[in-house]
Amino acid sequence: MWFPMPVLWSVLAVSIAEELKHPALPIGNAIEALAMQQAKDGPTDRRVRGKRKLQGLNDWSFQSLTRRGTYVVQPIRMAMVQPLVALGFVEGSRYGAFKIHTAGKRMLELPVMQRYRHILLAWAKGENPRGLSEVVAGLSATGEVRSEFRKLILARLVDGDDAASIRRRNLVALATGPSAAQLESPLPLRSIEPDHWSDLRGGAAFMDLRDAALSVLDQLEQQLLRRRDANEPVRLSAEEAQKAAAEQLDALYQIASRQGERITASGESISNEFLSEINDLRAAGLVRALAERDGTVICWRGGHLCLGAAAGEIKVSPDAEEESHPATQNDAFAPQLFRLYNLHCLVSELKGKPNPGSRDSRDLEAA
Repeated sequence: MWFPMPVLWSVLAVSIAEELKHPALPIGNAIEALAMQQAKDGPTDRRVRGKRKLQGLNDWSFQSLTRRGTYVVQPIRMAMVQPLVALGFVEGSRYGAFKIHTAGKRMLELPVMQRYRHILLAWAKGENPRGLSEVVAGLSATGEVRSEFRKLILARLVDGDDAASIRRRNLVALATGPSAAQLESPLPLRSIEPDHWSDLRGGAAFMDLRDAALSVLDQLEQQLLRRRDANEPVRLSAEEAQKAAAEQLDALYQIASRQGERITASGESISNEFLSEINDLRAAGLVRALAERDGTVICWRGGHLCLGAAAGEIKVSPDAEEESHPATQNDAFAPQLFRLYNLHCLVSELKGKPNPGSRDSRDLEAA
């Protein structure tokens, strides 16, 4: 979550779903799509999705927006499951089965939210209520979030006494970073507790290790695809795979050696198990272990590495207008830990400042 408006969309969707006794998923998608109605015609902004999908749409009824294929395949609300629960706006483990929780009830008690909900409930029942255009403007992806909503979300984010709130509060106090260069030091930055710093350093190191392992698998996938295209046997022995990905395996071992201490110090079991596997296995055994871990693009079958069911899928980055991520971050934030920058973008907007993850934030700052 890197901008606050999706919290409002989701709280409204879950609340309406509860009253209508309908699944929250299609209602959440429909409200999100409706919120893009005006924003899609504005300047390029990372908070907007579905510009091409929705451009020729004339029917903005609830029934139309819940129809399969009307909106994007991966709506923003898909990234909202964890934050909605963690911040107490809903309870449950799946979006479709969410129930409004403490913070969500407080938000729904706000007068403006009551009006939004009343109008959207009528819309979801198939009506065309007066004031719907006002709701669309108020919930626009690029619209200004009202101060009462911003204060509530910010309070849920950083004002608690639980460990997660304290950690977020300490990161917000930094105002920027930490950067990848800062994470090289074992000494924590001001306001960051030693155990949190150890987790941050270990997490960034593990992401580097993971990416290096994926590079090994990618190299092996390309080798197997070339064999397939040349009508050769589409399999590799462990020894053949070791030679084919020798450069990538060497890089993986180097990162494990260089970053291993940081991962070990974090004490996180999954990352330490993976590190131990890399350190304990020779190259031929490691490629087999990586294939067994993956099992989708590369798999181990009959004593050989083979292509999995997901092999050869085209890897194309979606257009900027279809990405629900903030714009490229700068060197002040460790790129391995994208949530650091997400938090910075979110808090900036909650404090009434331009969202730095939006493409038009520089224009807003200069205005």
